[in-house]
Amino acid sequence: MEVFAMKKITRWIAILASISLFGLISGCATDIAGTIKKDPAALHGDYSGKDLSGAFAVIRAPGDIPHLPASNGKRARLSQIEIDQILYLDADCQAQLFEQLPGWAQAVVKEGGWGALATGIGEWAFASYFPGAVVSHYLQGGAVLGAVTGANSGRSRQETSAKGAQAYCVILQLYETKNRYPGTLPGINVVPWYGNGDVGLQKSTNATTDPTLSPVRGNQMPPP
Repeated sequence: MEVFAMKKITRWIAILASISLFGLISGCATDIAGTIKKDPAALHGDYSGKDLSGAFAVIRAPGDIPHLPASNGKRARLSQIEIDQILYLDADCQAQLFEQLPGWAQAVVKEGGWGALATGIGEWAFASYFPGAVVSHYLQGGAVLGAVTGANSGRSRQETSAKGAQAYCVILQLYETKNRYPGTLPGINVVPWYGNGDVGLQKSTNATTDPTLSPVRGNQMPPP
């Protein structure tokens, strides 16, 4: 009788943990599939921002700096040209990174994210189906009550890693483009965003015919 009662309790703990895990997986704003996609729209001429990674914020060189008359009226241009170019660099990074992700991470992206995958095959099946995922280490570890927090922590680490890799890739590609093609994206830089949620791309504030800043001589990659 006691054995039966313990089995019943254990089963209910597992069910509750599974429900809680699903809430954590599906309710969180960040997702590997939201950061890195296999074939982003910008690679095919769609510059609507549909598949933007959201892993970085765009920063423009300021104008009208106090006590610096030479800077008056010289804020970096952000027209549709610059936006299209940023979207393309972001998309190219996503596509290149996707090809180098672990197999289980590629599966998460293809299926639409952690939440979609968990819904499709079940949270516990997810653990056994993708043994390389950090989430499975917690689910298969036997500590049922600790699995919920542990799995969410593991998933968060994967998403933070994806955001960091994507953002740094865009930084590298941005500086490579500037150095290789002087006069491209002058005064435009990006900074990484590792937190929850995604950063949206700014709307254009200039016409494509507005003047750009002069290229910086000896433009080099800043320290990480």
